[in-house]
Amino acid sequence: MTWRFIDTDKIDGYYSAALFESIAKHVGSGKVDNTILFWRVRTPCVYLGYHQFVEDEIHEEYCAANGILIIRRVLGGGCGFCDDDQILFSVIAREDDGTIPLDIQGAYSRVLAGLTNTLNLLGFDGELEPARNAVYSMGRKMSGNAQGRFDGAVLVNGSFLLDFGFDEMDRVLKNPIKNLAEGVWNARDGMITLSELLGSADYDINHVKSTMKKGFEDALGVKSQCGVLTDSEIGLAEQLSDRHRSRDWIYRLDDKRRKRRARKM
Repeated sequence: MTWRFIDTDKIDGYYSAALFESIAKHVGSGKVDNTILFWRVRTPCVYLGYHQFVEDEIHEEYCAANGILIIRRVLGGGCGFCDDDQILFSVIAREDDGTIPLDIQGAYSRVLAGLTNTLNLLGFDGELEPARNAVYSMGRKMSGNAQGRFDGAVLVNGSFLLDFGFDEMDRVLKNPIKNLAEGVWNARDGMITLSELLGSADYDINHVKSTMKKGFEDALGVKSQCGVLTDSEIGLAEQLSDRHRSRDWIYRLDDKRRKRRARKM
């Protein structure tokens, strides 16, 4: 089975959330092939889970003052701080084609094997931590992930840490160790990056990307070919991007909670 592979490299964060949603809608309807998508964000951002509250998770004033985007994605899971030192990915397939298991844990296990494969091919250990649906190396988290299903498609999204701004994450997130292992008191002790594994930030990002691509192909039992986005996918992504930028979308749950509280007073 041949999949489509797309690497946009650096793009706007709001557009990235709109793009993987648009691709999923097109994959689910059978208009385009199953797709492996890679991207990096142009400017730092926080991806907020669909069911999370901004005010519970994020230091909003710091983000506003420092140009850090707050992006509510259509997928569940926790929030994550992202910058251009991460390769972000979305593995998107039709729900009914059998490549990705229908059960949530099975889907994580199948797709995230692509990242453990990647680490192995790069010469390091990698394992899936099922309690957090995260990929670890040397006992520390290297990839956080989220999953969603809609319009006939299943998506598993995540990150691969090339390097990381730990201090900036501490300033952005109210609880930066929330999704790390028990007993970890600071993010530096609970997370690891490719730069740290290599002992140097001198890596070839194109080699890392090609290794990730192979890692996912082997995990899924497929081959992928470099492809392009259709005009329809781009057009829908541009429309959805307007929604992702809107305050109503970003603060949708916060506003509902404030209204509920006001009615009770």
